[in-house]
Amino acid sequence: MIENRGAPSATLRDGDVIKPNPGPQESFLATDADIAIFGGSAGSGKTRGLLLLPVQYAAVPEFAAVIFRRTYPEIMNPGGLWDDAAALYTALRAEPKLTTLDWTFPSGARVKFGHMQYETDRVAYRGAQIPMIAFDQVENFSELMFWGMLHPNRDPSGKVRPFLRATCNPVPADDPVGGWLHRLVSWWLDEATGYARWDRSGVVRWFVRDGDVMHWYATADAARDAHAGAAPSSLTFIP
Repeated sequence: MIENRGAPSATLRDGDVIKPNPGPQESFLATDADIAIFGGSAGSGKTRGLLLLPVQYAAVPEFAAVIFRRTYPEIMNPGGLWDDAAALYTALRAEPKLTTLDWTFPSGARVKFGHMQYETDRVAYRGAQIPMIAFDQVENFSELMFWGMLHPNRDPSGKVRPFLRATCNPVPADDPVGGWLHRLVSWWLDEATGYARWDRSGVVRWFVRDGDVMHWYATADAARDAHAGAAPSSLTFIP
């Protein structure tokens, strides 16, 4: 099993190196949290970070990832997710398949792009087993869409510890679609201003989700002590 993800890089045949930018993008790619959310305004490297994540598993034949945008046009618009992926994955000799919106690396590892416009769309992934699941601009997805994708987030081969990643723009707590996200990461925000607390950036917390109620703990052991038989998960926010 691969436990330590680390910040991925890849050396191309011409000697160029693809790697994350130092700072928040590198931290986002290196964290071992089960769930990590990368927040910031447009142009801060969030989407590029998501696309780099599968690079560290490109040599693992069993690896698969699904990266979601809310709608199909957000994937295929000029300069959108598909174009960004093409610039990166082509250099790594991955082959595209436009009809299924996926890329296959020479090893057989796959990255698929999916859209989830309606909450019922998540049912299409019932029974799937996907080691990496990611949401680009997760504030545009509902809470049900996000948590519903934890069920297929698993790896039957045992070679990759499953993980979920997301990027987001700032949204207020009363936002009708993404307000749930603000509440989810509120510990990492300044209560008075709503801005990120940099002293808590990348700090991992553990939680047990009971219905819609989140119970938070500083360690996995504390979570297990408070909820016998539960399997706590870890989460971090990186602005």
